[in-house]
Amino acid sequence: MFKSKIKWIKKSENEALILIALDGTFGSLPGQFFMMKSGDFPVIPRPFSVYFEDEIRGETLFLLKPRGLLTEEALSWQIGHELKLKGPLGNPIPVIEGANLVAGGSGYAPLHFYGSKYGYKNFYLGTTSKEEADFLNNLPNLKITCGPLVVTERFFQDNNEGAVIACGPTPMLQHLSEQYHGGSVYVSIEERMACGTGMCEGCAVKLKSGEIKFVCKDGPLFDGKEVDWQWLT
Repeated sequence: MFKSKIKWIKKSENEALILIALDGTFGSLPGQFFMMKSGDFPVIPRPFSVYFEDEIRGETLFLLKPRGLLTEEALSWQIGHELKLKGPLGNPIPVIEGANLVAGGSGYAPLHFYGSKYGYKNFYLGTTSKEEADFLNNLPNLKITCGPLVVTERFFQDNNEGAVIACGPTPMLQHLSEQYHGGSVYVSIEERMACGTGMCEGCAVKLKSGEIKFVCKDGPLFDGKEVDWQWLT
């Protein structure tokens, strides 16, 4: 693992989301992630997708949602705080011309990087609060839902066609994969893991063919129509 310090940090008004910029760029591409830990805590590092890599400013951004030991601690981080990283890991999202992007919550991170770098046809984002929606509203023509209408309902209401790239909660990815018939559905799956290289086998995904794949080394992007969602959920 290598070390990098926080250059700046921003939080949503309700502190439900944290955006951090680390000093340096590391050659990452949209869809890739890093294993991250703070000092010796937690013992097992956690995976975080790259939100954006800014070569001009020399910084790499990550979006965090406080919901575990590491991300709860992140609420107290300050500029200059040092983190340990391993990466970039995983396979980049391939460029798909005119793709529709659908994100839920912190699943916005890899799709924000993809949309910023390659563009998109439509971009849908589901959030759980107005504060989160305001915090993430930073790309052109971003279609944000904030309940009670969920992001998949908004997406289907617009009668979209063409390929979809999605990242978010597993039920959202399953619903899109099973109900969307206007084109291919590619899902960036988020799973807990300990190593990021396939050795721990903690991020297994079963395909309908019966084959076992791993998010870290075979993904994180999969063809949603090939995933065995009953096994995964």
